Amino acid sequence: MDDDAPTGLGALSVAPRKSLVSHVEEALQQALIEGRLKPGTRLVTRELADNLGMSITPVREALVRFVASGVLTAEPSQSFRVPNLTGEQYSEICEVRKAVEGLAASKAAERISPAAIAQMESLLGQYLAEKSADDHHLALRLNKEFRFVLYQAADMPTLERVIELLWLKAGPGFNYLYDGDRRTITEHTNYDDLLKALRQRQPHAARQAIEHAIDDGARRVLDAIARRRTPPSAPRGAARRRDMN
Repeated sequence: MDDDAPTGLGALSVAPRKSLVSHVEEALQQALIEGRLKPGTRLVTRELADNLGMSITPVREALVRFVASGVLTAEPSQSFRVPNLTGEQYSEICEVRKAVEGLAASKAAERISPAAIAQMESLLGQYLAEKSADDHHLALRLNKEFRFVLYQAADMPTLERVIELLWLKAGPGFNYLYDGDRRTITEHTNYDDLLKALRQRQPHAARQAIEHAIDDGARRVLDAIARRRTPPSAPRGAARRRDMN
């Protein structure tokens, strides 16, 4: 599904007094993880630069970096695109995520502090409150914050950077987590299981809880991808009329 409108760009803020390239990267990372940039969205360098209130150069540099890491694809005329992930691509990303995020969760269960667990509990309460609200972007942001408190607790910076990249690659699919019936997003208790494992210092249980959370999300995303790639069936009457022509 191609979308040439600059979806989600209006939410990006003007750059502060810091590295302009870093600001663009952070803004795009947030937009991807919050589901503000839909699969197929076209990003035009000039439009994005105008939106952020800066010159084209740092915007182009940030976008090229994302292309190099496989987060975006390059197109002619100084434009880029958020990939339309296939089911096979998303499944592969999720398999890798389970391996690395499961490792981070198991290490975090050994090292996490009571203060970090309390922070996760607070974020989980906010996340659950927003899941059924109209602004699902906030729910996705809180979900990301919850998970990365966990991954930071593993105290493995290289592993954390790998996880961040995988989240950006999976980001276009996050739009589909809220696809269709909202009741489907409230039916798991993986995070309760995770917090229990962290409190009891159980690495294997923490790994399992994260793997189950990734599997639950992947099923919803893959179902949504499959629905979008299956052409709707024509009404029987329409089919008969075509046969008669």
